[in-house]
Amino acid sequence: MDIGYARVSTRDQNPQLQINALEQAGCWPIYEERTSGVAKKRPVRDRVLAQLQAGDTLTVWKLDRLGRSMIELDEIIHKLKDRRIGFRCLTQPVDTSSTSGRLQVQLLAAFAEFEREMIRERTKAGKERMKAEGKHPGGPSLFGFAADHDTIIEEQAELLREAARRALDGEPLSRIVDEWNARGLRPGKATRWRVTHLRRILLNERTIAIIGDRAHDALTRLFTGRNRQKLGRPTDHLLSGILRCGREDCGRPLYAASKTGSTGVPQLVYRCKKASGSGGRFVGCGSTVVSLARADAWAEEAFIAAVAAPQFTAALDRRQAELLAGELTVEQLDNWRAEIDELELVLPTRFATPDMRRRHDDLQRMVRDATTRLLQQSELQALLDLPKSKAKLRNRWQAWTITERRAWLRQVLECIIVKPATTRSKASAVEDRFDPCWIL
Repeated sequence: MDIGYARVSTRDQNPQLQINALEQAGCWPIYEERTSGVAKKRPVRDRVLAQLQAGDTLTVWKLDRLGRSMIELDEIIHKLKDRRIGFRCLTQPVDTSSTSGRLQVQLLAAFAEFEREMIRERTKAGKERMKAEGKHPGGPSLFGFAADHDTIIEEQAELLREAARRALDGEPLSRIVDEWNARGLRPGKATRWRVTHLRRILLNERTIAIIGDRAHDALTRLFTGRNRQKLGRPTDHLLSGILRCGREDCGRPLYAASKTGSTGVPQLVYRCKKASGSGGRFVGCGSTVVSLARADAWAEEAFIAAVAAPQFTAALDRRQAELLAGELTVEQLDNWRAEIDELELVLPTRFATPDMRRRHDDLQRMVRDATTRLLQQSELQALLDLPKSKAKLRNRWQAWTITERRAWLRQVLECIIVKPATTRSKASAVEDRFDPCWIL
């Protein structure tokens, strides 16, 4: 697969120039990301890099679309080369599948090494200067320590011991952070505590001097374990995270919350929250609110109407026909996997040939694509097996749990955009504010 990656710095920039060039170059699929060039985190790019398989090619429009610096670019390109993944740039002569492209990579590596040496020399000179001025050369002090990096500030250290104790007792860091923010506690120069900030401090090896080796080891296992992301509980509300704020400068998901109206009676709503609560993970505008009961009722009717519609069944049939066009069987897939296992026994030896490597890469790509098609086919078949009578669908919906309803909604809906209210009247039509993004 020749996979394209496009990036623009802001929401108002248009990546169409890059996308057009990538399409003309034969790239598919093409992934788009909107983030600053100096941002450390690029979730779309990192996800694309993780999904690439041996034999694939990653294509970008310009080199600066992929990495922040020559060092980062050099690291990414070399990792792709080690994984036998090609890389090319459309506007600069970099194509690792050609001799000249590999030469260009070597030149990039030389410049990257020069940049690293310059950084190393500047860092060394800066530390020498700080030592001459009587300052600690290690940068800002860690929370819990004084400016000399050695003296423990007992008041701050006690907070870290409290956090470690509560976290090991099973309490989520988001609750600890919210409580500290409510108490007006500040993490040094920052204005608010955040989950990522507290976790980083607790995992820092220097914090061992405060919380002890045993607690630090236990926290490391807790925060870095494979199942760390699976510790949360299932949501209690149907559309949490499925609804999204429709304001141009927001676009964040809406979650369930309690709101007290003019009557003084609290009611459940879906709200685009501000950056408060839940450990500071919300960065919404805080302005978009919709009734939870009315939104859930709308979602139920929309799902039933969509599944019962003849056009929906026809779309499913067309999609399933496309997936079945290759006449793929489970037995064929198993045979491919068995052949891959046999080739992997030979490839590390001196008996491996270029044809074997190409066959191994082709089989891996075929298995990956085939598995995706089979999974899609099973999901489509489940949708086709649903009753087409609205009455029967409604009975089925009532029998499902919230988790099951969310799973079915996710199969037909990518999200539901909630437009800003045009009137403050209670009689405003909620359904006029919903813009569903259907998958089929």
